[in-house]
Amino acid sequence: MGTWNEGSFGNDGAGDWVIDLSRTPTLEFIRETLQASIDNPDNASFNEPAVAAAEVICILDGKIPADYHEVAHNLEPVIGILKQQQISNTLREFAIKCIDMIATDSEMKECWEGAEEWVTEINNLKHRLSN
Repeated sequence: MGTWNEGSFGNDGAGDWVIDLSRTPTLEFIRETLQASIDNPDNASFNEPAVAAAEVICILDGKIPADYHEVAHNLEPVIGILKQQQISNTLREFAIKCIDMIATDSEMKECWEGAEEWVTEINNLKHRLSN
């Protein structure tokens, strides 16, 4: 049975992506994940990892999400490696663009149609990325 909740790490796609990130702990991998979602807005299997990727950018900036505990055991070693790399404003802006797309025109949005909890989580993520 799959996992599905409104948190950034609350689905199997995000969980699998965190494992992949632990194998390729680079900011380039995060950028590629965001790009894949932008290129495939009608496929939630690309949208879910992109939300997790954007959340990792927030974590690197010290903005920890409520559901971090769900993936902390896998992410903490990766965060240490990623903190040694310089996050560009361009990557943050790209993440905002991707999350805006997911929030307005994506299969993931369609899956969560009418779920205020998800809308709140996505808006909180956009706010953390922007500030």
